[in-house]
Amino acid sequence: MEASPLITFRLSKKKKKGLYLAAISCGIAAPLLIWYSRMLTFGGGRAFFLLAGIVALVIAVFALLGLRFLSRENGAALYISDDGVMDISTGNSIGTVMWKDIEQIRVMDDISNLKQKYLVLKLRNPKKYIDRERNGSKRRSMELRLQYYGSPVCISTRALDCSFEELKEAIEGRYNLWKEKSQA
Repeated sequence: MEASPLITFRLSKKKKKGLYLAAISCGIAAPLLIWYSRMLTFGGGRAFFLLAGIVALVIAVFALLGLRFLSRENGAALYISDDGVMDISTGNSIGTVMWKDIEQIRVMDDISNLKQKYLVLKLRNPKKYIDRERNGSKRRSMELRLQYYGSPVCISTRALDCSFEELKEAIEGRYNLWKEKSQA
């Protein structure tokens, strides 16, 4: 039995530009704010400029880490294979969502932006995937998605360079192909 080719979707140019812009602007602003804070007294705004500089520095570091991670992936943000779907555009580190763990694929509106849609992958054991996420705030975000959408795995085209229909067709097509093979 021949394996189907790997389908990949790249990160949108807009998101990449945003990461570059955040890294550069915060990378420049952070040392300037910290340096300027040295000239002020604590009652005269020193703490504010110092804190703003530290926050800008943290943002620059995270933007650089994100760019480094994406460069390792050659700009790919979503992989669809014979085994399942791996979405790295959200920043979650849950790995591949296996086709065998998916009960249903639904289309739902984003509760915060009705112009945006999600492909919701309803999982047999959502807790298994939530527990894979090491970051506490991202894990909490997945728990909230489970409450609102019925699954911790919701895929949108917000950060992808494709249309929603292309994404839906690719994921549903590969899922249906897997179901046919598994029932045969």
